[in-house]
Amino acid sequence: MKKHIRSIAVMALAVVLLAGCGKSESAAYPKAVNKAYEDYYMEGSTGAMLSDTGVSYSRGAAEAKSSPTSSPSNFDSDNSGTSQGVVSRKVIKNAYLEVQTLKFDEFVAELKAKVEEFGGYYESANLSGNNIYSTSSRRANYTIRVPEDKIEPMMSSIGEIGTVITSSYNENDITLAYVDVESRIKTLTTEQETLLGLLEKAAYLEDIIRLEQRLSEVNYELETYKSRQRNYDDKISYSTLNIDVREVQRVSIVAEEPLTLGERIAKGFKDNMLNIKEGLENFIVWFISYIVNIIIFCGVVAVVVILLVKYAKKTGKRRANIRKEADTDQEKSEK
Repeated sequence: MKKHIRSIAVMALAVVLLAGCGKSESAAYPKAVNKAYEDYYMEGSTGAMLSDTGVSYSRGAAEAKSSPTSSPSNFDSDNSGTSQGVVSRKVIKNAYLEVQTLKFDEFVAELKAKVEEFGGYYESANLSGNNIYSTSSRRANYTIRVPEDKIEPMMSSIGEIGTVITSSYNENDITLAYVDVESRIKTLTTEQETLLGLLEKAAYLEDIIRLEQRLSEVNYELETYKSRQRNYDDKISYSTLNIDVREVQRVSIVAEEPLTLGERIAKGFKDNMLNIKEGLENFIVWFISYIVNIIIFCGVVAVVVILLVKYAKKTGKRRANIRKEADTDQEKSEK
């Protein structure tokens, strides 16, 4: 009996010891793998740390290895952003012109020729007007894209085909934002390559799922930053020029120097006479254009007036007869 009890106790003790050892080894494995993976990145290895029992991936270590500094001083002037030096400025240029012209159709044709001459293109064009009762109502708005080194010559050339009333120009420096986007693309590209390498050597389903999930996130972020970079490149390489053009009968005179009192009086009197002339011309055009409508309207008004007059006369006669009868009856009663 004692021998049986002793044997059972020995077996139980052995089972407990084996279970404890297995649990300790299983719990220690992830920490060991993670530490080895981080040590691999700290040493600058280009391979992938794998073991026979699984994969451990540390995103923070990967980014620490691949992320460059965001300071512009770490980039050179060839726009590559990869070697030491000073990064070239990334500038988005925008300009606006308000133009008046006496010959609208000619201006539109010449503007098209100018855009082709400077290697630009129309991003949008809107025309309105063509009112037959006025020769100064046609307007157009253009958004033109031209190479960034041609924006200022293009603006100057517009003054040759029209009268520039308003002009504005601005530059938006996006160097820091552009460098940040480049840095993020480089970091995410390195992480993407690392994930692909680990995915090829992964042995367990759980590791594969985790790596593919992170790879999907990296791919989405990478495409987002690449799209932003392409948008920056487009706006940097091709500047935007907005033009508002209006057809007029006389252009506004842009004085280079302040006018004297006499010049201001003469200009005001001349402008007033021209306004009167234009007003009379517009009235004559309107009157002749609507002469049929005016005749019909006057005829209707005349008929209404005649009817009202006849009605008033009938009403007056009736009232007079009533008063006359009343006076006659009163005279009879008095007699």
